[in-house]
Amino acid sequence: MRFYACAALAALLVLAPSVFASGLTPGELRSYATLHSIGIEWDIVGDTDHDAVAQVWYRPLGETNWRQAMPLFRVDFNGFNMLAGSILFLQPGTSYEVRLELADPDGGAASRTLTVATRPLPQLPVGGRTWHVVPGSGGGSGTAADPFRGIAAAQAAAQPGDVFLLHAGHYGGRVSFTVPGVPGRYIVWKGAGDGEAVFTGIAVAASHLWFEGLTIRDVGNGLTTDGAPEDVVVSRNTFLNCHYCIYLNGGGRAWYIADNVIVGDEPVDSDSLSGEGIELNHTSDHSVAYNRISNVADGISYPHVNVDIYGNDIFDTSDDGIEPDYGYANIRIWGNRIHNAMHNGISFQPMNSAPWYILRNQVINSRQSPLKLAKLDRVLLAHNTFVGWGATAEGLGRPLVPFAGQLRKVMSRNNLWVSITGASFLWEDGNSGEAPDWRTDLDYDGFDWHDRTRDVFKWLNVRYPDLASFAAATGLERHGIRIRKETCFETFNVPGPPPTPVPPQHLSLRADCAAVDAGAVLANLNDDFTGAAPDLGAYEVGKPLPHYGPRSATAGADTMPPAAPTQVVVRP
Repeated sequence: MRFYACAALAALLVLAPSVFASGLTPGELRSYATLHSIGIEWDIVGDTDHDAVAQVWYRPLGETNWRQAMPLFRVDFNGFNMLAGSILFLQPGTSYEVRLELADPDGGAASRTLTVATRPLPQLPVGGRTWHVVPGSGGGSGTAADPFRGIAAAQAAAQPGDVFLLHAGHYGGRVSFTVPGVPGRYIVWKGAGDGEAVFTGIAVAASHLWFEGLTIRDVGNGLTTDGAPEDVVVSRNTFLNCHYCIYLNGGGRAWYIADNVIVGDEPVDSDSLSGEGIELNHTSDHSVAYNRISNVADGISYPHVNVDIYGNDIFDTSDDGIEPDYGYANIRIWGNRIHNAMHNGISFQPMNSAPWYILRNQVINSRQSPLKLAKLDRVLLAHNTFVGWGATAEGLGRPLVPFAGQLRKVMSRNNLWVSITGASFLWEDGNSGEAPDWRTDLDYDGFDWHDRTRDVFKWLNVRYPDLASFAAATGLERHGIRIRKETCFETFNVPGPPPTPVPPQHLSLRADCAAVDAGAVLANLNDDFTGAAPDLGAYEVGKPLPHYGPRSATAGADTMPPAAPTQVVVRP
């Protein structure tokens, strides 16, 4: 028996390189794009030790020099085994070459170069017919002197490229728009500018339509969908006293939802979990930008794959500011301002795939937490400014990020965590038994714990009185710093705990704050920093402050896109 046991062991040792190797085999490569982003998913087989890396370079088609982006994230979660990620802050309507270099130290490598075009910015059609419409029940020729009377009469004449000017008045109950445009030639339904063009509900039942300057009010579901319409523009409209204001209940893809004012029917102190500002209903490829949203349960919710959410001003919500729950890969949330969410600023309950990008958001005074962390995996959390009251209706001493053991799965860089009254950080109950692993990457963040003197950090049921002891024991936040709100911000006006109103503001840094030049460089994300290194938080000293909510520019013109940074130039 000893002989056979020894022989078996010897055979196993001979076979060990092949039996235990954790190299990879490349699989399917998928790519997709929005106006400003390109997303990649590269399936693999193997890499059980999760040490494979996929480097990323990109350049506009025809240029010589390559620019580096962040590597893809290694994803082994919820049935997905892949490397995935995004290139952000790109120009609309531009073709890019993307170069990927995949390698596993244990064996397996591949190179791929692909061409991906960002979606063009929607433009009003040129050279089409212009028609006039007033409320009514039929008739009219569509001229200024003899307008179509009612939407049905107007739709009977509609062709791609037509612009219908809707004059003041009430156009009745839920109106269904069923005549489609074609790619690049929208049918446009636009307020004429002589008073409110009011609807009690709109149903979008065709693709390539454009809605602008309309008022939708006093209805449970404001704008809804039938038949999954694609490439629809919803711009510069006003939604008032609606429960689900923009609701893709019947599906849809690749919408541009921008510069709208949305005021729902749920006061912030109602504590309601029902009623959304923009409910994407698990649909993909959208850009949701520069909307002002209040008095709803969730400001923006339920993207599926490849969705950009940026520039929105979201406040006084009875549930969460942005709720991408159940989303899959490449959800990107950047440059939003969220004030006074009755529950949480941004929710992760749950992620269904990864990664997500949470960048340069300012979140102030959520009653529960800036982040709701439940089931998540592979998130880049970078350059956000999070401010919590600390002692709230949920109980004195509530941690700024409850159940933050989920941060084990996060890459955190250059964020500011500010507790007004001295809450703790990185709090988790330790019962999961999960130690930091290959996904845990927390560093270069700034913390203000007010005057708290004990239990400032807690990790795996161990409490630490300060940042230095926490970093020494865990290896996390080795480059983290302590800041003081009293000396760091140009403006800081948070007058009371939720739901005390918070005035709109930018928590920009003073030049002498310790957070200035204290960050890490992230390729493609902050290469345009000023000074010696990137600053912590949502704003870079010396850079223009971002705009939140509807812009005053001509409808449809994305005049305030994310800045295209001057990336480090490299060559593959």
